[in-house]
Amino acid sequence: MTIRKKFVAAAIAAAGVLGAAPVARAESATGSGATFPQNFLAAATVAFNAATGHNVTYANPGGGSSKGASDFRAGLTDFGGSDSAVSASSQPSFDWVYVPYLAGSIAVAYRLDELGGATLSLSPATLNGIFGGSITKWNDPSIVNDLKTNPTWANTKKKTDLKGATALIATTGPGNVNITVSAIPSVLKSYKGKAIEITDLATKKVLKKGVMSKGEVSIGAPGNVKSKLSVKLGGKEIAVFEEVKVTMPDKPIVVVYRSDGSGTTNNFCSYLKQAANTDWAVNNAFTSCIPGGSAKIASYGSRFQGQNGSANVSNYISDNSGTIGYTEVAFVTDATRAAKGMKAANIRNAAGKYVAPTAKAAGDFLSGSQFDAKGFATFNYKQTTNTSAYPIVAITYGLAKTAKSSKNAVVADFFKWVLDTYAPANAEALGYVPLAGKARDIALAQVAKVNSK
Repeated sequence: MTIRKKFVAAAIAAAGVLGAAPVARAESATGSGATFPQNFLAAATVAFNAATGHNVTYANPGGGSSKGASDFRAGLTDFGGSDSAVSASSQPSFDWVYVPYLAGSIAVAYRLDELGGATLSLSPATLNGIFGGSITKWNDPSIVNDLKTNPTWANTKKKTDLKGATALIATTGPGNVNITVSAIPSVLKSYKGKAIEITDLATKKVLKKGVMSKGEVSIGAPGNVKSKLSVKLGGKEIAVFEEVKVTMPDKPIVVVYRSDGSGTTNNFCSYLKQAANTDWAVNNAFTSCIPGGSAKIASYGSRFQGQNGSANVSNYISDNSGTIGYTEVAFVTDATRAAKGMKAANIRNAAGKYVAPTAKAAGDFLSGSQFDAKGFATFNYKQTTNTSAYPIVAITYGLAKTAKSSKNAVVADFFKWVLDTYAPANAEALGYVPLAGKARDIALAQVAKVNSK
């Protein structure tokens, strides 16, 4: 079964819980753009339509943030999708607003079969070298030194006993780890309320217990060099983590980047500029972001591979050992790609901690964000005391019209429903972060402007 079919099936199940609301007249509304939220919207639109009788659709693939803005401006769609600010040249002539509605981690995704399931730990300086092209081999001293500063854990279980459930691990301090268990909606529906157990296989002792209360649950546990930790959900083993010594291979690094106009690229380049190297530019084109521009990319030849859309970037990485790129974490934890050996690196934040791209860690980072009068967020990459923050994130936005019309009314209803109902219940299970607190308040205020004039 394809990932989209899984999400659609989960969405229909969720819609059944919501119940069908009567509508005076069914209306359609179309959108296109950012691929970052593609997995979420594939499920959310189906659930909304089942619950309301309307027909909201979002192009799959969406085309990227730049296309979302240009389609919206040209009147080809009723709403747009973008993870980045709309450029001056793409500003519509009609009145419109940003509607932040969802966030997520941008994972540094890789496949390197020689690691045997080990999770890489990478610093901002090393990421700058890899994606800037100066670090060309997997055994580069910068990568090796990063691994020396943080214990390296490997998931030695080749295949989970519960497809659709995954686990990530990160060291939080001497002798302690944080294990995050995630379940897609269909698994969560069956396993909600089931026990999570972390067991030391050497002693057979259960170290920590938890309950699968939502799509993602994090549990702190003791873990040291002698530990071999089994993670079970509802009695089914989904991971076995063991601290390992890694010998990095003398193998070329192949960087995979977005070739289309991408808000994911915009946010990733913004992180590199703020956290590692001010020579990076910030826009939707990786070939313009990278220091040296498109000429530099061309000089790297086959070591740099451009792919259109989040799914194609993710597929290229999962199909080819030795690759590394950036994509929303839901594309990495997808069971089919994960089974091929695709993983997400732990990234060192401004507080010096290596953190996994979990929903909670992304939410902790987002707590330091600022929103302008348009509802657009800027991120604080200098959170030196925020030890639990995962530092590479994106907020995704709907671009919506303020003029009154039946289509705009449906667009407003859809985004309000996402913020109030669907995202809080399902975002984490789908690999995303629901907006909360100040961010949600601002988002709801923006939604109120849609279809208001």
